[in-house]
Amino acid sequence: MSFDIFLSYSRADHQLAQRFVEAAATRGVSVWFDDQIEGGENWREKIVEAIGSAEALVILFSERSNQSTQLIKELALADNLRKRVVPVLISNCEPRGAYLYELASLNWINIHPNPEARLAGLVDTLIAQLDLRRPEPAAASVSRATPAPVAPEAVLPAAVPPAAVPPAAALSPARRQDERWFPLGRRDLYFIVPILLGAFLTGLFTTGENKYMGLGVSTIASFVYMLIIAVRNARLNRSVFSGRSFASYVAVMVIGTSPVLVSEATLSDTLPAFFGLIIIALFVAMIANLVQVVLRKAFQQNLFRKHIFDAPA
Repeated sequence: MSFDIFLSYSRADHQLAQRFVEAAATRGVSVWFDDQIEGGENWREKIVEAIGSAEALVILFSERSNQSTQLIKELALADNLRKRVVPVLISNCEPRGAYLYELASLNWINIHPNPEARLAGLVDTLIAQLDLRRPEPAAASVSRATPAPVAPEAVLPAAVPPAAVPPAAALSPARRQDERWFPLGRRDLYFIVPILLGAFLTGLFTTGENKYMGLGVSTIASFVYMLIIAVRNARLNRSVFSGRSFASYVAVMVIGTSPVLVSEATLSDTLPAFFGLIIIALFVAMIANLVQVVLRKAFQQNLFRKHIFDAPA
């Protein structure tokens, strides 16, 4: 059986979740939530099956959600299955940790304060946003609760102000701005290629005290770009443990050491300079990682605050 919405929530918010299911049922929107798991059933298998058959996953997010490990598992599964995810803010809080990094770039629907009074507006917003309109309201079974009869005019979806409906594209799981692994763009190459070429020529044609001047120039350039890449990785919401983040720092290290590898005439000259630069580059990479960790959180918090839209009351 397919569902319109898989509802994810903290058990502490169970009462509000049940009210949401009732409000959705009166408008012909089918919702799966964990009250529908029968005794003796494998609840893990039921959750996987329900997420797979749902059109979208809706999270009722409160401060208690930040401590829930089950919710983050459901979110990860929905992302793997390419389901649309709609976070709903039901209390005055902010996502933290994994929730901040996974949900900050999505448009949030805010029904705080007094979330129970705004459930109807939330359902109307979801109907419009997820394209869940039905010609006739379907009867929905709700465990432990039966919705009261509703007047026919209340069954029809209410008009939702355009400003209250977030753009559809923002709900897609493919929400990353840019996932290329190579850290440098075309404009960067306009600056760094002449610098590295100059470093190569300097190392090739100079001797004595000036022999390592080109190496110093390429080293400074690679250090500066490591910090630039740290800021970009933070903006792209990349973890320092991600493959793309690691690849970007390795790429900058290789680019910075390339003048040494191609300009030194003898192996005895090349190896000490090369390994010395690698050690220094690793130290700078540690600093860049720290910058990335701090800025990533700051960027995501700012992004979250910009993506909150109030649902109509």
